[in-house]
Amino acid sequence: MTAEAGAAHASVPRTAEELAELEARYQPFDGAGAWSGVHVDVPRWDRFAHTLSQRRAAAGPQGWADAHDRLLRTAALDSSALDGLFPANTELTAMVLAGAISESPAADDPIEVVVECHRRALILASEAAAAGRGVDPHLMAVLQDVITEAQATYTVSTDRGEIVEVDLPRRQYKPVSNYLPLPGGGLAVFAPAAMVAAEMERLRGEFESAAFAALHPVAQAAYAHYALGMIHPFADGNGRLARTVASIFLMRACGVPLIVFAEQWPAYYQALMAAQWEGDSQALADFVCAAAMSAMDLAANLVARPTAGNLAADALARLAGEQGVKAAADEAACALIETLAIELREALFAPPRGVRIAITAARTVPAGHAEAAYRLAAGQTVVRAAMRAGRPAQPGKGAAGTTNGADLEFVALVSKQPGDLLPVVLRETTSGELLEVALDDAYPLILEPTVLRTRLWAQRLAAEALNRLVPAEPDA
Repeated sequence: MTAEAGAAHASVPRTAEELAELEARYQPFDGAGAWSGVHVDVPRWDRFAHTLSQRRAAAGPQGWADAHDRLLRTAALDSSALDGLFPANTELTAMVLAGAISESPAADDPIEVVVECHRRALILASEAAAAGRGVDPHLMAVLQDVITEAQATYTVSTDRGEIVEVDLPRRQYKPVSNYLPLPGGGLAVFAPAAMVAAEMERLRGEFESAAFAALHPVAQAAYAHYALGMIHPFADGNGRLARTVASIFLMRACGVPLIVFAEQWPAYYQALMAAQWEGDSQALADFVCAAAMSAMDLAANLVARPTAGNLAADALARLAGEQGVKAAADEAACALIETLAIELREALFAPPRGVRIAITAARTVPAGHAEAAYRLAAGQTVVRAAMRAGRPAQPGKGAAGTTNGADLEFVALVSKQPGDLLPVVLRETTSGELLEVALDDAYPLILEPTVLRTRLWAQRLAAEALNRLVPAEPDA
């Protein structure tokens, strides 16, 4: 009788009768039609997807391939840690996403090998998405086999409550039933071993149904994750498999996988539990939607980063209740613009020769600034960066100076729309670009994924401004 790694052995069934009673409590997963009422913020999704599509086209195949590889490596790293195979490491995640780690894994490093297996499964998932291949039990079995290729054993609890390592079954569904203790007490019951094959075939039918095809890709991804989580078809690796299969539907729609950063794990578990054990499909769809839009934003900034031969890039490369909700959103927006100011100063730390830069933070609202969907956050809301190149006029010298300039101006905003999924916003007023963030990702602390998004955004906008100020030399 098996349990997930770390399960409390005090809840393990002791007899065949207790196990049979537990298995009888399994509630089969809902059909896709039950998810037809799931709401997705389609206009905002389309805007993120359009921006990514444009920047992918501008970056070219190689630029997108590089950014996509970083996203897959990041998803594999944090998904493997999420399954408890090793501790999470946010600094390592940032390095992987920044492209500082991309070489082949060391054969003697078990963590690197485990992550590499998951990355290969995500590549297979990406290829399946690009080819429009249907998601069937055979594909899911292949993905699970690749995901767990480096694992020889997995953790189980015996009928005496002992935690032991046993051989991981290969190329087959779980031979015995599994279950999971819930935080509030009791056990989450998955499909009994004898029912798995039939449930997986039923899932295939749902994936091929008109009801599933009518769902938005976000709802498709969330539903696939939910259904696989309910079945738990294999002895181990079910969480990684569910996130990989969910990624197929996201990559088919917009090219990015489902990435769950370490600091998002509590929100992820809450949403997953709500969908599986409370019937709240909207909670999981909201989480997947916000995660996917964040991944699209990361990807759009990654592919838009300047090339090494660019003048600005050469400089950058040297750089290492309702009132309660409103107050939280204001605090989050102010914290986010403070983070932006820090990242902007880092991005402009070493400007090209002859360029003068000033960065200030203020509460003064830009003249004539107006917002329809947002309001200005309460507190420090404005960050300005002024960049000048050339020679100013010298007093008493007679000759006029020659300068040209480029400015960036950011305002911190809060959405006026009740229940907005991404209510914390920064706007760059010259270009009108937005950085939109979920409240949980910026309050009570700015999470590392949000810092990464802010950093890449600041680096790209700063580089573009410098490029306008000091155009790159034409190729010889």
